[in-house]
Amino acid sequence: MAMIKLVSPQGWDWDRPVAVPIKMSSRGLIGADRQNFIKSAGSDDFIKDFERVKFAKDEIPVHLIALGASEAYGANRNGDGFSADTCRKHHPTFVKFANFYNNHKNKPDQGHPRYGRVKASAWNEKMKRIELLLGVYGTKEAADRDGGLVDNTTLEKLASGDDIPVSMACRVPHDVCSWCEKKARTRDEYCTERTCAAGGCKDNLTRLLKVGGDLHHLHVMNPDPVWFDMSRVFRPADRIAYGAKADYLTKAASDSFEYTQYDIQAMWKAAEDATAPLDVILYQDGTTGQWSEKVAMQMRLAQGLAAVEPVEGRRDSAAYRAYSGSIQDPFPVDVLSWHGTEKCAVALGAMADRKIILHIRDYARLVDKPGLAKEAAAYLPGIYGRMLADDSLGRLLASRQYVSEKVASSRVQAVANLVRSEYSLEKKAVDDRTILSAIRYDRVSPKALLEKTASAGNPGAEQLARDYAAYKVAALTRIAANDPDFVLTARYAVRQNYTQ
Repeated sequence: MAMIKLVSPQGWDWDRPVAVPIKMSSRGLIGADRQNFIKSAGSDDFIKDFERVKFAKDEIPVHLIALGASEAYGANRNGDGFSADTCRKHHPTFVKFANFYNNHKNKPDQGHPRYGRVKASAWNEKMKRIELLLGVYGTKEAADRDGGLVDNTTLEKLASGDDIPVSMACRVPHDVCSWCEKKARTRDEYCTERTCAAGGCKDNLTRLLKVGGDLHHLHVMNPDPVWFDMSRVFRPADRIAYGAKADYLTKAASDSFEYTQYDIQAMWKAAEDATAPLDVILYQDGTTGQWSEKVAMQMRLAQGLAAVEPVEGRRDSAAYRAYSGSIQDPFPVDVLSWHGTEKCAVALGAMADRKIILHIRDYARLVDKPGLAKEAAAYLPGIYGRMLADDSLGRLLASRQYVSEKVASSRVQAVANLVRSEYSLEKKAVDDRTILSAIRYDRVSPKALLEKTASAGNPGAEQLARDYAAYKVAALTRIAANDPDFVLTARYAVRQNYTQ
């Protein structure tokens, strides 16, 4: 679990715009241009990083002030603080993951365009702030070379000297209350008045409080941010409110707490709706070496499955007849070999080629947990939405091989052909099983299963359901390559999750 934080440098008086284009000659940054840049940066520390960065002639170099350390500037208006040590340690993640986007649409794998790149970052020790160098695409040719687009609004603002409203996004595994030092992985875990002498971050974040005879601005520190987004926005997500601690205390005391809380709730809602790209999640969780384009494709598929879950879960009971245990005998899992081996992954791939995806009751037998099948089934309705929300699906897909691309033995392929009509998600096979179930007067009631979900409380069963959901995504990804009716196949696979 983790949180997304939206942070804007706008609103702080830096004595200059946040984003400033850098003038330079064809020979580089020399003479008056060099002196102007040093003056703008407030220090010559950053120029060493700048001189190592190359810009094409149709790229616009932009110097941007990103973030001030809390020791020098306090927490921002939304109650987020970043220590000097944190800034010093984590500013390189801007270069590793952040591009220049619009309105936090920051996932290229979902078709979100970038309008430039973060080319360099530095910690300005003298000014106690993080500063960035952006390369903004100045022409269509520059954008085409990098697979991006030109943002004409940004170019017009840079040309006219207007400031560009920007907002950044980072992912943090937890934050820490500035008073009681409680760690929280989500905002629901924030301290309360009962547990924190400063009133608790859940209800009093950003408030100036008198605690033990001293004034304290209640905020949270973010010790391990990974920055992955720098966006031009219509309106920044927050603003750094106060210029120095004395000035900050004066202004904080006069601020309307109710208005601030209204802003914070809106910011929290925007942040909760945001997600980090999968490569950021894997990097932060220590599994970055396992990231691949295949995983990215699987995650896009999972987003589609999550979108249709509410629809497929509300269908008439007849839609679920084809997956009844009274229609399908136990799948011959012995032919699949030991779960977790490559031989098993190859066999599951052969099944997927026939549009066969194991039911949860058969998957539980495959992994030698048959006693958890019914309880695991209770977790399946809506599982893709939940796993995308808590970032667990990408980690499973990146760390395990569920379905192999290798060709199975002739014996396994023969079995797959033999059981095709009984287990396949092909339309004819599903229709035939549905008719047979109706003739037999089978009773199928997914509503009871949905109601059971809320009361399910077995961690082992839930983990089995999550593992099964990841297997299903891997199998569907293989099916998608050669299935002209894939949308219908995917819908059938989701319906399968609403039966025991």
